Amino acid sequence: MAIAPLAAQEQEPPRTLVQGRGVELTTARCVICHDAQHITRAKLSREEWAFNVKNMIERGAPITPEEIPQIVDYLATYYSRDSAPPAESAAAEAPVAAAAEDPAQRLLTANACIACHAVDRRLVGPGFREIAQRYRGDSAASELLARKIRDGGAGAWGQVPMPPHPQLTAADLGLMVSWIMKQ
Repeated sequence: MAIAPLAAQEQEPPRTLVQGRGVELTTARCVICHDAQHITRAKLSREEWAFNVKNMIERGAPITPEEIPQIVDYLATYYSRDSAPPAESAAAEAPVAAAAEDPAQRLLTANACIACHAVDRRLVGPGFREIAQRYRGDSAASELLARKIRDGGAGAWGQVPMPPHPQLTAADLGLMVSWIMKQ
């Protein structure tokens, strides 16, 4: 009888957070710096989640005191040692399925852009349509937006910093900027 290596037996953590009360706020505040798998693979107690949230605030996470209990409740409900593994729903997988069809959307999802930017509204940062409207007709827009995505920074849309994405290739940046400008 052959036994599969341990790594082959373990399932990869889900790439999206479970739908439930607090998921949007948790996504907007936590996935700005962490990918969803950083959360989905963790199994912490309520106290450990509270400590981690406090620690992240001390490091600059844009979380208000009023948001702390909502985020901790969500994390402790769906991602604690004592909670049953969350059931995957079609709604939770919909963004991943849609992104899988479009290379630009796949990049936006994989790099956590959608944690802070929606197509049609502000989340932590401006909506993609708002970005496209601001830069439509600007011949330097593609280069400027590609540099902003790669280097990150704050100030153009407010003081919440956008994390840098230096790992993206020029081709990846071009796909992303082209998609954003079509919104």
